[in-house]
Amino acid sequence: MSDVLTLQALSAIRALSPLLFALLSLLVIPLVKSDLFGKKSDAHVRGGSAAVLLLLASSVAALLAGSGYASTLNVGLITVDPSEPGRLLVTLGGAVFALIVAVGQGRRAGAMGQVALFGLALIDLALAIPIGLAPIVILLVGSASLSALAAGNREDAQRARAVFRDLRTVGVLLTVIVVAELLRSAIPLSATDPAYATTSSLTAGVALTLSLVLLGMIGAFPFHHRLVRIFESLPIVGSLMVGVWIPAALSLIIFNELSLLSSSVSEPIGGAVVAALFITGTVTLLFGGVSALLHDDVGEVLGFLAVGNAGWLALGAAAIILHPSAVGPLLVALPGALVISLFGLWRISIRRHYELTSLQELSGWARRTRALGVVLICAAVSQTAVPVREFFSGGFDIAGQSGSLLITVGALLGAGTLAAAAIRLLLVGLAQESQDVHRTRKGKVLSPAAIWLVAGTILISGVAAGFINIEAAASGLLRPDPVESVPQNSTP
Repeated sequence: MSDVLTLQALSAIRALSPLLFALLSLLVIPLVKSDLFGKKSDAHVRGGSAAVLLLLASSVAALLAGSGYASTLNVGLITVDPSEPGRLLVTLGGAVFALIVAVGQGRRAGAMGQVALFGLALIDLALAIPIGLAPIVILLVGSASLSALAAGNREDAQRARAVFRDLRTVGVLLTVIVVAELLRSAIPLSATDPAYATTSSLTAGVALTLSLVLLGMIGAFPFHHRLVRIFESLPIVGSLMVGVWIPAALSLIIFNELSLLSSSVSEPIGGAVVAALFITGTVTLLFGGVSALLHDDVGEVLGFLAVGNAGWLALGAAAIILHPSAVGPLLVALPGALVISLFGLWRISIRRHYELTSLQELSGWARRTRALGVVLICAAVSQTAVPVREFFSGGFDIAGQSGSLLITVGALLGAGTLAAAAIRLLLVGLAQESQDVHRTRKGKVLSPAAIWLVAGTILISGVAAGFINIEAAASGLLRPDPVESVPQNSTP
């Protein structure tokens, strides 16, 4: 009996390891910030260091625990079965956010570490139960909660508007997802009473509502205002978690649901839904890239780069409706999240060193802080290499599947404008130094902090650009392969 309990306890620890580290932070970070461990003036440094260690420990634990049978936990009728994509997001996300929190070193570094820990725990838990309404609700409610936590108690009207905009978006999307669940529950009725509704029409309705949830959450055009305001107002850790990482996990779940729906009927369910997704994805790519080129505020530029990344996710949703067994769409989410995280790392490094937000005032920044120039070069290379390796092997096929030369060309132009926006940031850094930049002390290239920053950046960009192969886990499906399963309404 004791052996059975021991195995169950080990399974629970393996299955819930990211959540356990997040809960542990509620005890550890306040404890190390207390007067028992040093001066009160250094409390934020100790809290940030503890958060970095917990993030790294959570990353390693997720990697070691894996997603095998030993990590499965059964709690009554609920099964928590960690997936390979979920554990990969936690493993990479823990390392990425540990580096960002360490570089930021602000007074709220400990709190930002907790935002990252709980965000990764929500992602892992949601991807461990990819069935029905529950995982989507977990991510939606978790996103709203984390945005409020990231905003803190600072009296900032801009942050308050960003949080309320996020709450409003989540409230609308929760209503839409309930409608999707009601439509899906009505699908079996069409088999017994054809006069009620056809299976294809109900399935198309579910696909439409799920697609609306996806577009609203990832910040695709015309739902981009929420995403831009998040990056403009919230701290970078909260912006990345709420605006990029949680939407990336949500896209994997919705891709899974769309694939199941499309493979469950014999007739195509695409129609206007697929056309709308293709057009939305293409317009979002172009809009995000062009807007990033036209804006001057660093936060807004980063927000529009994230909007452009959302365009590939919209194209992926269209492709997976047409081809349920397609793997390409599953390879879009993670590299895009890593690329935007690299830009976020550059932004927090620039803000810490110069305390400036305008690109005009930051003219010549790369001349005085060469390590940050390396960070942006890696981000720009990843921004270009991801379309070449992932988008053009997966995403380019996505655009090509639309059957429209105009949409294909528009997607390629969108990728080009996003790359041009990244290059523009670098060119600003190589230009003549502004007075504000010239007055700032010159950063040491060979300092330990700079070496750690550059090494971490190169590693992240290597994964994002596909030089370090993660496709085996990133393309892991959250459901049985549709190719190997027989659709419900078709003959074998």
